[in-house]
Amino acid sequence: MINKRIKWLKQKFKEHMLFSFKSTILSLYIPIIIVFILIIGIASYLLAAAQITDNAYRNIKNTVNQTGNYLDNRMADAFEQLVALSNHPAILTVAAKDADNVIPEDYLQVHYQIERIESFYSSLIESIYVDFYNGKLLLFRSADQSIRPRFSYEHYRQLYQGHPYDIYWRHITIKSRSGRDTQDGGKQIISMFKLFGKNNARTSGIIAFNLKYEFFAKVLNSSEPSENGYLLLISPEEAMAFKKIDKKYELTADILQHLQTTLEKEGQLEYQEQNGEKMVVIYDTLPTSNWKLAAVFPQKDVLARLDYIQLITLSIIILLIFVAVFLANALASYIAKPLSLLTKSMKRIQGGNLNFTPQTHPLSEVGVLNQGLEDLVGRVKNLLEQIEKEQENKRQLEFSVMQTQIHPHFLYNTLYSIKGLCDMRLNEEASAMVTALSNYFRISISRGQEIISVEEEIAHIRNYLFIQEMRYGDDFAYEIEIDEAVLSYRIIKLTLQPLIENAIYHGVKQKRGSGRIVVRGYKTTDFICFEIRDNGLGMSKERLEEVRLSLEGKGTAQQPVGLGVRSTHERLRLHYGKKAGLKIESQHNLGTCVEVIIPL
Repeated sequence: MINKRIKWLKQKFKEHMLFSFKSTILSLYIPIIIVFILIIGIASYLLAAAQITDNAYRNIKNTVNQTGNYLDNRMADAFEQLVALSNHPAILTVAAKDADNVIPEDYLQVHYQIERIESFYSSLIESIYVDFYNGKLLLFRSADQSIRPRFSYEHYRQLYQGHPYDIYWRHITIKSRSGRDTQDGGKQIISMFKLFGKNNARTSGIIAFNLKYEFFAKVLNSSEPSENGYLLLISPEEAMAFKKIDKKYELTADILQHLQTTLEKEGQLEYQEQNGEKMVVIYDTLPTSNWKLAAVFPQKDVLARLDYIQLITLSIIILLIFVAVFLANALASYIAKPLSLLTKSMKRIQGGNLNFTPQTHPLSEVGVLNQGLEDLVGRVKNLLEQIEKEQENKRQLEFSVMQTQIHPHFLYNTLYSIKGLCDMRLNEEASAMVTALSNYFRISISRGQEIISVEEEIAHIRNYLFIQEMRYGDDFAYEIEIDEAVLSYRIIKLTLQPLIENAIYHGVKQKRGSGRIVVRGYKTTDFICFEIRDNGLGMSKERLEEVRLSLEGKGTAQQPVGLGVRSTHERLRLHYGKKAGLKIESQHNLGTCVEVIIPL
């Protein structure tokens, strides 16, 4: 049922859409053009979307890298100052003494170094905290003296160990001295500190640099990745956002944990919020603290321009489709009009009216078709006249062949020879001649068929040569050499017999002594060839040239060419084309060779 429906649809499509040249163009080319426009439009949109997305992500990544480099440089400055202070002789002197042996000058030297660092790096360092001997030597330098971190050496040493210089980073929240929290539950402190002494050491202590929260807020908030995006500083303890974030855009616990534990220095993550909105995270690692700086933003913020590009692309596609349909219709009409006129002329010719009226048109191809059709009609007229003449010639040639088949002199001479054999009581020889004569005429008639096999043609000439040999005795001998590969091919009957007859009567009989006729047949790459060669009288060069011209229908020979030879040549040309025919080679007193050439 489905196959019948498909066939019916195909039939209707051909009837209604492919019934003319114009409808074919519109039916086939317009869909193709529309498909190509759609492919190009969609491909352009996808390429633009990919490029915009890539550029947006690359810009955000560059922002993260540049911001991270700046933060890392400033944090590295603080790191260098911490290392310098840790290795300063004043600190080393305090660390080497017992708590009871620390004098006020030692205290003043440490205080002087702390004051110097704080004055030079006031934009970055908020406070400096030095604590040795469990609070016996305590220095705290800060603009806000009301906030002081609480320190437990045993607790810190338990949490932090393994760094070769005992320098660590930590994000902490400090409460005010009164016990009341500051805004948002306490003051956010990014702290870098160095621990002195190991477990059970004689001297233990800490030097801590607390970096300004406002510094990080200013740097990170000045480089927002998108309208709803933000930069996030992620430490092992927690994530630090320096702006108020909509709750739906906050990092999920799984993503945060991944960023805190991943060993990858940089990368990109994508995840979906509970409301289904797709979020993107691009992160980098700060070498100094080994913290992550991440840009978090909704993907729709970055791809907002794609909706505009999609609308423009769709509008252009629709416009191009309308233009393509209009131009295709105009072009089809322009091309189809002269072809329609040409088609009408062809229909008149099909009806048998050969009076062709050419049409003019600016398109050169249509002009060529008109001229070609006009020439074709003229040639058809000439060919019709030529065919009439050739048919008449063919009928005359067939009449000549029939005359050759029943040659009265050959029949009379053969019967007279048979009578002579009978009178001499040579009954076997007479019987053989009768058999050969009957076979000869049987093949000549061949049930009215004009085309017979090569094997039958060879049998025919064997009978003919046998009869002639019986008649003339030792006047001539013959030899037949035929390649078996050619016996199964077809040939026009009575092709070889007229040539052999000509070799006997005009060749070997005109020569004194015994004559010889050799018949050969073989196959080449493209042709079947037969050679009838005799050692008879031959022809002079002048006579040979006359015969050749006569066979081609050129010139007028004083002695006409034999009817059998000319008939054979023309019949071969008529049936097989101009490549077929006879080739004659001859030398006076040496003999003649006639070659029959038939295309495979």
